Amino acid sequence: MDLAGHKKYLETTIRGVSMGMTDYALILVNSRQPPTHMTRHHLNLCCVFGIPTIVVLTKVDGCPSHAKRNTKLEMSNMLRSPEIGKRPYVVRNERDVDTVKDKLHTLAPFVEVSSVTGEGLDVLRNLLFSLPKRRHHQKKIGRPFEFLVENIFNVPGVGPVVSGFVNAGKLDIGDIVYIGPLDDGSFVKTTTKSAHVARINVSHITAGQDATIALSLNKEQRKILRNGMVVVAKDEATSTVTFEAEICIMRGEGATIRENYCTMVHILNIKQAARIVAIEVIHAGSNSTMTSVATFDGAGIENEDETILRAGSIAKVRFQFQKRPEHVRKGMRMLFRDGQVRGVGVVTGTVHCLDK
Repeated sequence: MDLAGHKKYLETTIRGVSMGMTDYALILVNSRQPPTHMTRHHLNLCCVFGIPTIVVLTKVDGCPSHAKRNTKLEMSNMLRSPEIGKRPYVVRNERDVDTVKDKLHTLAPFVEVSSVTGEGLDVLRNLLFSLPKRRHHQKKIGRPFEFLVENIFNVPGVGPVVSGFVNAGKLDIGDIVYIGPLDDGSFVKTTTKSAHVARINVSHITAGQDATIALSLNKEQRKILRNGMVVVAKDEATSTVTFEAEICIMRGEGATIRENYCTMVHILNIKQAARIVAIEVIHAGSNSTMTSVATFDGAGIENEDETILRAGSIAKVRFQFQKRPEHVRKGMRMLFRDGQVRGVGVVTGTVHCLDK
């Protein structure tokens, strides 16, 4: 996928990364200018999601040697920082490719390229083709069917069509599925009429495929479809308003987090505002506190005991969606932000699940 680097489109970039289907990330850096604060932000984003990173220095043709040297030095310092913890490694030939292809968990390859002269493009191409596959979706075919809805279309003569990613299981045309959750947490029973993969009509879809599904829904049911829903089998048609997650507050961000803190939560294809209702500190960072802070509640009564999380702390937190229930499972990765990314975590449990 191609994601934007400008701050104006940071929300789109975060949504793309939080989908959790990225194998490797290419960070494009102009060799003629020093990296910006957004470059650091994108590096942090890839790091917290465990995505191996490759730095591509562009426009090296005609670039002054001192400018390229300064850019590489600043990028190296970013990668070596405690929040990233990667060692830069310049890739120039096939031997370097063989060295780094299996060590991207500790190394960050540097590749210098020019689209004008073609310099470095062969090396970059060889590196990309030699990288091992990180995600093995074939192992999830035996699980119950789960389809993440990313876009919704109304095709004349066909009806409602949803596009997205098959996260688990297998679906045959004509199978009965459930789409939701709705605002009340329920799911709508429907039948799959057809499916397409890469614009080709197929008889079934399996885990790991980007696909589109035509569903049998009436006019009233079409109006309730939205992005962020899931198409699942009967036994998986559950939703929740409250969930628990083990989170880590990102270093370098001036965040002060306490109970009733509201933030935007990203969990795969889900994006919704959520409120923190409970905090249990697991590890307090160097700047994190669990101290007595003089605060006042809505009745004007002073409360001196309040847990405050800051950069570097790890805690078990209970979140509550503010608008509607969502389909959340244990083990899903999450990211939360308010403007900039504040932290990441893993869902450890759901509370008050609503059955189909």
